[in-house]
Amino acid sequence: MNNRRQIVITHLQQKTIMLYMENEKIYDVLVGEKEGAQSIEVGDIYIGRVQNIVQNINAAFVEIQKGIVCYLPLSECGDRKIQCGNELVVQIKKSAVKTKQPVVTLYPELAGKYSVIQTKTSRNGISKKIKDQERILELQQLLGEYETEEYGILLRTNAADAPLDEIRSECQKLSAEMHEKMEHSRYMTCFSLLRKETPFYMKYINSCRPDDLDRVITDDEEIFHQLYPVCGSLAEWYQDTAYPLDKLLGISSKLEKAFEKYVWLKSGGSLVIEPTEALTVIDVNTGKAIDGKRNRETTFFRINCEAAREAARQIRMRNLSGIILIDFIDMKNRKNQRDLMALLGEELAADKTRTALVDITKLGLVEITRMKKNRPLWETLERPRGSVPD
Repeated sequence: MNNRRQIVITHLQQKTIMLYMENEKIYDVLVGEKEGAQSIEVGDIYIGRVQNIVQNINAAFVEIQKGIVCYLPLSECGDRKIQCGNELVVQIKKSAVKTKQPVVTLYPELAGKYSVIQTKTSRNGISKKIKDQERILELQQLLGEYETEEYGILLRTNAADAPLDEIRSECQKLSAEMHEKMEHSRYMTCFSLLRKETPFYMKYINSCRPDDLDRVITDDEEIFHQLYPVCGSLAEWYQDTAYPLDKLLGISSKLEKAFEKYVWLKSGGSLVIEPTEALTVIDVNTGKAIDGKRNRETTFFRINCEAAREAARQIRMRNLSGIILIDFIDMKNRKNQRDLMALLGEELAADKTRTALVDITKLGLVEITRMKKNRPLWETLERPRGSVPD
């Protein structure tokens, strides 16, 4: 079944790695910390101590474990006065990237499959991706049951077609857990871990709709037992030690291509991906695709469409973030330009990391921004920087 949509969880370089694949192509790659190491994961909740405050960068530095210091923007604090020595409940918001410390927030959240419990607000909300007005009314009625709660509840996109009883049960469970953790924090000592986040691969699975997956496969027995209660018959434990899962699906060889500068398109064109310190540039080249072609405008449009799909996939797979510029092949036809932008917007919308298609600059470059959440793939898998300049 070559066109299956599958999640694969295995081990590479002594790390747990999760991949989302469609039609045997890798779209998303998430990498855990080294196995056996004391890991700091996005979502972990700690009691930390303010070590230092630097006014000129409007930030405080909070120690959450001995020797592990995180960055807290003072804009997070509002009217709350923060002083050195204060003990605070903080949650890891972003992983450490290069020389930058992990970023923490004063407003922890608990995310489930259908809902997110928020401490920053007591307001309830519904994902803007849910468009069905009848369903929105049903969900608003459900949220009405929690109007007196101290914390806010945001219903995720997965709530669009889930049974109301399941959503209600999860909201009650997560709300009770948040209350318990925040109350418990008053009696805990500094550097205590209040809550270890759900494994990264389980968070990803929880963000998927059951209809979006054909199987979830792993070669790790312990992980399989975590998957089965959530995924049911979709979960598969691969046990053939003579022919590893990595080799069966060609994972390592496919990931190697994610570190290459050039990406070749079926049309004969190519992408040239150039990450820099400030931004990433993706250049679309015609290559041999126009040899003997009379109608160049049609050919350029076809190459650009293929390039848009592949560029969106490469951005996700390589976990590129920040400012991304794509230099498509120039086209004179305005309709073709609009259709290309619409296609690119659709492809980027499938990304689980917040990504925005900004605009076309005066120089004809397409500008994209993508949230910096985790380290890029080349860094998490400890590859040479390749095309990333020193």
